[in-house]
Amino acid sequence: MLTPFLLVAIALSVSLAEPLQKIETGIRDFSSKLFSILINPIFIITIIILYSIILIFLVISSYKSHIEYKKILIQEKKIVKKSTKSKAKKIHPKLTEVYIEPNGEEDEAEVEFDDEEPEKRVEPKKEEAKKQEEYKPLPIGTYSRSVNIRVDSDKRYFHKKNISGDEVDYLLRKNYQIKKYKNLLSSRMENFLLLPRFNESFTHLFLTKNISEFLEKNGIETELYITKKPDIVFKIEGKKYAIEIETGSIFSKIERMKEKLEVLKNYDEWFFVVTDRNKVKKYKKYGDAVDKRYVKQRLEKLIKMAKKAQK
Repeated sequence: MLTPFLLVAIALSVSLAEPLQKIETGIRDFSSKLFSILINPIFIITIIILYSIILIFLVISSYKSHIEYKKILIQEKKIVKKSTKSKAKKIHPKLTEVYIEPNGEEDEAEVEFDDEEPEKRVEPKKEEAKKQEEYKPLPIGTYSRSVNIRVDSDKRYFHKKNISGDEVDYLLRKNYQIKKYKNLLSSRMENFLLLPRFNESFTHLFLTKNISEFLEKNGIETELYITKKPDIVFKIEGKKYAIEIETGSIFSKIERMKEKLEVLKNYDEWFFVVTDRNKVKKYKKYGDAVDKRYVKQRLEKLIKMAKKAQK
């Protein structure tokens, strides 16, 4: 009974021996080939490159997501600040981020005169100079720092180099403009912050203030007027002197020139300082006139005269 089964088993083992041997040989060859591939330098370099590319891609995507997150945070902060500022304005409508101190003793006070005032330069009261208008701080997030402003915005004339950057910004917000002119004191082109009156040019304002400043630095006290009186008035050896700054616009109304000449008769000596060189001859028909380019020489003669009188 077992004989047929034994014969079948022997036949199967014989028939399958060769295929099994081939499979075993194939498995051994595959493992050896796989091992040789894994230790191959080209394969290793390829894997490293692919890994580096994937790593770079991950870093870039992570950076982008971080940037986007920061943008969202900034936007949220801006929204919070706006809401805080609006609330602060409702609670403190009169408060600002800057507190202002009036001019100290170092600032030269500029006083405008009318016909009823005495012809003397009025100095600012010491008590007023000591006062400080200090603003209370606003809620957090509404300002970055406190700023001291030591300029009087009513002065209308400042040397840019003599004031701080914060004060320059403050004056610009008060409608001042930066203009470049030749300074009589240094004979150099310099920047000035100027705020003319509604009917005044920048050049007229600059020359009036700069000539007055030049004379006072050299010991001659001056008076400035904005009415029918001359622009600059001063005294030397008891004589009254007057200077009129002229741009040439007066010739459009000759009656104004006649009125001006009547006023100038009240002074011992006077002269025009003409801003337009082409109109100097026209003014000389009415009286002594100087081109603005040569006004310093004329002023220096007056200063020498004043110094001799003091000896």
